[in-house]
Amino acid sequence: MKESYKKILVAVDLSEQARRAFQEAIEVTRRNDAHLYILIVSDTNHLGAEPYAVDHIVKEAQKAASTVVEALEKTIPEDISYNTVVDDGNPKAKIVAFAEEKKIDLILMGATGTGTFSRLLLGSTTAYVVNNAPCNVMVVR
Repeated sequence: MKESYKKILVAVDLSEQARRAFQEAIEVTRRNDAHLYILIVSDTNHLGAEPYAVDHIVKEAQKAASTVVEALEKTIPEDISYNTVVDDGNPKAKIVAFAEEKKIDLILMGATGTGTFSRLLLGSTTAYVVNNAPCNVMVVR
């Protein structure tokens, strides 16, 4: 077990479990006097429509993601150092790549997210991250 975590990533979506993971991340960040990265990835991996439709869908997804991040940021205590990142693409791959790029020590995420149908076809984002992350992963129920 690591003695302390200095770079913590919380991956959020619109789910209630992601909100609980976010709250847990705040506490873990505070206990470790760490820096928190908040990542939300709009799942655009499955889009295959007309370019105009894809552009419109991506813009709407980014708008929704920004709204979620803004709401979460309002609840972050002043003593927490953090950055937020809004991205699009394949959430599984983006979370792992972000953790590798930023040399994250700990990832927190909800046990399940909003993509129930996608989970049935592809396996859960959480399971993928747990199996492929370069660091420890805390799964919050």
